[in-house]
Amino acid sequence: MGYSFTYDRPSDYAESGCGFNNDQMNYVRLIMLEAGAIDGNGLKAALKTPGLEPTDETIDASNFMSNGGWRITPEQARFVAARLRQAVAEDVIFELLMFFDDAPSSAEVREWVEEFATFNERAAARDGYYVC
Repeated sequence: MGYSFTYDRPSDYAESGCGFNNDQMNYVRLIMLEAGAIDGNGLKAALKTPGLEPTDETIDASNFMSNGGWRITPEQARFVAARLRQAVAEDVIFELLMFFDDAPSSAEVREWVEEFATFNERAAARDGYYVC
């Protein structure tokens, strides 16, 4: 089980551009939340880092809570990528992981977040992507 993200409409033949197991996605999603890239569905940022507050561009968190074929537009992908890059630059990962006793290393989580930011940058240059 896990999450995959594909440039093409989900099908048995769609090529996955990026993917994470459930545990990895939980941490990526937490950073997205702290970055203000997603919000809602009962989730709120804990750190409230200045400059990373939710905006009109913030995506509803439900789009990343299940792998139900949600479509992320190029504009949304660009926003997600920018916010994730900003969160990495502001060391949000280290700050957030201090709250967890058994979290993976900040280097691991940073790798996942950077991988997802890169995928979102590529998707922004295309036609967005789907959450599968």
